[in-house]
Amino acid sequence: MWTRGGVALLVAALAGLVSGVFLSVTMPGPVTITRPGPVLETVTPAQLTAMNVRLDAALQPVDLPDWLRGVGVRLPATVLLAGDAEAAVRKGNSGVRTVAERVLAYATLTGSGNRPRGPTIVRRLAWAVVGSRAAAGSVGGVLPVLWLIDARTGRQLVELTVLGPAPAGGAAAGP
Repeated sequence: MWTRGGVALLVAALAGLVSGVFLSVTMPGPVTITRPGPVLETVTPAQLTAMNVRLDAALQPVDLPDWLRGVGVRLPATVLLAGDAEAAVRKGNSGVRTVAERVLAYATLTGSGNRPRGPTIVRRLAWAVVGSRAAAGSVGGVLPVLWLIDARTGRQLVELTVLGPAPAGGAAAGP
């Protein structure tokens, strides 16, 4: 009896070892470094500096395919996903026309004298959502805007008008 139990335990351990090796070889490794280059593709670093905003890169959360979200599957996460951040922007602001980019970053907003209200932001994990909103008196009736959304609560931290011309060929919406 002990022999059969020992053999069964040995077979189970060997099967676990083989499956672990197989999965570690076939599965991609986790992303542990941020992508190089500017954090945003639709707003230049010079425009961010002019708005007194600094964005430091952060690892982007995994977004599930639509067919999984359609059946109600959500990953356990302590931060909002890109779609939730965009929904917070659309819910909290009337006249949002487009959203061009959604990026998770560590945000710092300096020069509080330029801001009439809002919290101080120092290296806070936030979604940087770039888009446009309707605005009377602006060129074409559309104003380019950068929203910073708290990544944990979904509360809008600040809305900033993007200064200067936006670069041509902006990025598609996505995480």
